[in-house]
Amino acid sequence: MSEQPDKNASVKEVPAWPEKAKRKSKTLLIILSVLFVLATLLAVGGYDVWRVVFNPPLVRQMLEDEFVESPLITRVLEDISIRRAQERITKGESLSGVNEPDIVLLISFVDYEQWDVIKDLVVTDDFVLHLISVSVDGLYTWLDSPDPAPTFVWEMAPLKDRLVGQEGAQAILVAYGTLPECTDQEIADFRSRLAAMPPGVEVLYNLCQFPEPWQTDQIDDYVHALVDVNQNVPAAYDFNRMLGGTAAASAATGLVKAGLRGVRILGPFLWIAPLVLLALIAAIGVRSLRDAGRWLGIPLTVSGGLVVCGMFLTRALLLNLLIRRIGAETSTLLRAEVTRSFTRLSGYVCDPMLIQGLILLGAGALLIAAWAVWGRKHKPEDNTPT
Repeated sequence: MSEQPDKNASVKEVPAWPEKAKRKSKTLLIILSVLFVLATLLAVGGYDVWRVVFNPPLVRQMLEDEFVESPLITRVLEDISIRRAQERITKGESLSGVNEPDIVLLISFVDYEQWDVIKDLVVTDDFVLHLISVSVDGLYTWLDSPDPAPTFVWEMAPLKDRLVGQEGAQAILVAYGTLPECTDQEIADFRSRLAAMPPGVEVLYNLCQFPEPWQTDQIDDYVHALVDVNQNVPAAYDFNRMLGGTAAASAATGLVKAGLRGVRILGPFLWIAPLVLLALIAAIGVRSLRDAGRWLGIPLTVSGGLVVCGMFLTRALLLNLLIRRIGAETSTLLRAEVTRSFTRLSGYVCDPMLIQGLILLGAGALLIAAWAVWGRKHKPEDNTPT
């Protein structure tokens, strides 16, 4: 007598398949959501960097506005004066009463207002624009060349001509006007040193404004010192010398080049990956408004929040590294100006990132809010497709 198959056993095995497929579907959706968040972070940051860095006219305009219109250069020159003045106090030079007519010593008395005048006399806007243009062009040429480092050759002839021309002499007069008038003791000290020297031997003036008949000769000494400075300025300055040419520098610039090349190639297409992932999530997991809130709203909200927080964190980190790089010895005014410059320049990348992050955050929040409203009106049930 043959045995009959157990029909109840086969019936009991059927529900296991939908449950197993449902778990696999949820696992796949979680993986896609994580990939979407990571791809969105990369897309937002990479695209905005590409949009700015590989727009040469925009880069030139950014730098021109920053270095021509802002007081950054003047603040740098002022900081040089402050450092030199502090050095004179530390070494006791400010109390010695005898100092050679050195340009470095003279500039320790120059403040911001005088530096602003001197900059306009010697460092013209055209010269600054030349430096920017050559540097930007050299950077983009370097990316497509086998050279290990960028080649920036700055033509220094316009600066040299002004240093030894009428502009240089006027700059000396501006700086000379910052010196205090000589006291009777300082004049007596100079006279005694002058009398002790044989004829034809140069006697250095004290670091103060001498009256006539010595003032004209004293100013000429500073003008001649500026001529000596000018002779040490090359007619064409090779920026590569500043990079040192060491193996470490070559390796660092090589990594920078590879990174920039990657951003240039992939930048315009970085948004494709998160859009494809979002479409896959919608196709696999969205069957109702509840699904949209869960599988679209949460990844969008997380992505937007990370973009916004990451933007602020990265901006603060880079600024901190920049301030530490220029050193704690720099003046408070220069650090404040560097901070403002960094904020303005980084805004070309960070401000659009902030807007994009807020859009993602807002879209995700709306979907989650719709999910919450939908959940109040419907009995919760799992609509994840099998």
